[in-house]
Amino acid sequence: MASALVVYFSRTGYTARVAREIAGRCGADIEPIDERGSRVGVFGYLRSLREALGKAIVEVQPANHDPANYDLLILGTPVWAGHVCSPLRSYVSLHKRWLARIAVFCTEGGSGGERVAAEIAELVGHAPLATLVVTDREIQNATYGPKLESFARALPPGASA
Repeated sequence: MASALVVYFSRTGYTARVAREIAGRCGADIEPIDERGSRVGVFGYLRSLREALGKAIVEVQPANHDPANYDLLILGTPVWAGHVCSPLRSYVSLHKRWLARIAVFCTEGGSGGERVAAEIAELVGHAPLATLVVTDREIQNATYGPKLESFARALPPGASA
């Protein structure tokens, strides 16, 4: 069984950037969640907002990595209107039985990350082993290194290099 898989959705690229850094630091495999439809521009933003507020389940493409083959899944989402993004909500819905050990990271424009981490815990049915919340500003200024270090240290042995 492999050690860790980082699974994430990113609309703007911020969550993808953090996901790549976590995967690199932990030696984890990485799985972006792909979906049909566009989230580009104002209509993509409005679609994202509507789905987040409605706690929608959307169609996502089949995963390339089987979550059943991993000891730990690290789930990443942007904060959309104070909620989990709909593609990650859909991934959790599809793969919940394999999410026995999770860690969570969120990227946020201003606030809501802690609430989103709690929402993911509710969706999965248990608390994450570690949580990381990073603001867009911290990503833009590359100042979230200490938070990332702390997050990696909180992961189980073997999940962080």
